[in-house]
Amino acid sequence: MINPRREGFSPPPNKPIPREHSKPHHQQRPVQDKYIAPQPLGDKCNPLCPLFKCNRNAFFVINKPFRGRAMKTAQCRLTGSDCIGGECQYASCGINSLLPNGKCAKALEKKTSHISDEELFRKMMQVEEYDIRDIS
Repeated sequence: MINPRREGFSPPPNKPIPREHSKPHHQQRPVQDKYIAPQPLGDKCNPLCPLFKCNRNAFFVINKPFRGRAMKTAQCRLTGSDCIGGECQYASCGINSLLPNGKCAKALEKKTSHISDEELFRKMMQVEEYDIRDIS
């Protein structure tokens, strides 16, 4: 056995000396395996979405029993009742997709259909031909 306290000691190149005191578990950053996606309810902001934030730090989640199961519900410390989500003046979004009316921009983005330029041009030509027929 090699004494590591001996002067001039260097560990083998492939085997580093293990650290006795590494960072505590609570200070280590968790590894994110996937992208966090918004989870709106219809087109409204969901307070249980992982991107939802309360600027007053009054938001917390509790488990309430409902029909024999535990359901997560969002609560507000300021009002002492259920969180109203995107309608609250202190609500914000982690990716800035919360609109002023309490709707999620990402949910509305999914509902809109993207039209190609050629299809849009064809529709414009149909409208113009229709207008010309009415005038003459």
